[in-house]
Amino acid sequence: MSDKLTDDEFARMVAEEVKNKLSPIQKQTLLREENWPRWREALIALSENLQRQIENIEADAESDNQRFLSMGREGSALSREAGTYYDAKATRVRRFKFHVDKKLDEILVMIETGTEMKTDGWDKVEFYRRAIAKHKTLMKNFNLEDTAIDRSLWASLNGEWLFDSIQDSNL
Repeated sequence: MSDKLTDDEFARMVAEEVKNKLSPIQKQTLLREENWPRWREALIALSENLQRQIENIEADAESDNQRFLSMGREGSALSREAGTYYDAKATRVRRFKFHVDKKLDEILVMIETGTEMKTDGWDKVEFYRRAIAKHKTLMKNFNLEDTAIDRSLWASLNGEWLFDSIQDSNL
């Protein structure tokens, strides 16, 4: 990973890390101590942006609600539908903001203690689980024929080890 990441690239990487979608190599870039303050600033900016999004969603919901209710009975149904839409949208943003703020707390502790977050390897396990699942989805989406190797890989997601049964004859 380049040491010369632009602010936008770094911010995107921070957002992807909150979503747990970074490769281990990309995560190592963030975990370098010299990047901790930049990581903190990117998380603060992201949290503030998400807060503004929530406020805008709430304002839009209120505006639409008033407009629809002024339409009479027909507007009531529109108001309910819009309310459901805005609630779902705000909930998604709030949920993401919660994870951003949680990550910000972790980074602040790292900066304060001078100690890197220790992980027990579960982040890598989850990364590989997602990679295997994506492999299966892509194979199906592109109508590619799966092999015994593919099926063994997919079975590993369910805790099954089928690799030892692979032979030339079933490839």
